[in-house]
Amino acid sequence: MAVFLTELTAREPSAVSLLRISRARDGALELTGRSWQEDGSLSARYWSEAVKERKESSGIFYYWKGERPLNPNAPQLDGTGEIRMESAERASGYFTTHADTHPRVNARTAGVYWRADPEDMSIMDGRDDRKRAELIAERLTHWKSIKNT
Repeated sequence: MAVFLTELTAREPSAVSLLRISRARDGALELTGRSWQEDGSLSARYWSEAVKERKESSGIFYYWKGERPLNPNAPQLDGTGEIRMESAERASGYFTTHADTHPRVNARTAGVYWRADPEDMSIMDGRDDRKRAELIAERLTHWKSIKNT
């Protein structure tokens, strides 16, 4: 599991994402995840359609699909992304976003991935919106300190 942190924008309102990178029964890599806004509300759900393992540079390249389930128009999203391992605990990367309802949406978002703490995962997966919002605020504070160094 990894936590993805990025700058908030109108086009990318997700403050924190929780990714799960795993192997399917056939050995293929899979990526699934969810994102939340700063207030703790669900922003997006996504899953990989294809993943290529990069052995020479320790990372993955993927094609994904997703949705913003709380958006009144619920556009279908898709794009590509790359995660490059920097250490056992940290990675960097980006993802692109295209929306079926807005052909002009063609955004590239870069950010930092951190190995998720099991306690953080239970908070993000849990039902306590207050705890989730507090954890997001804590992670954003940490993100801003990294960004400014």
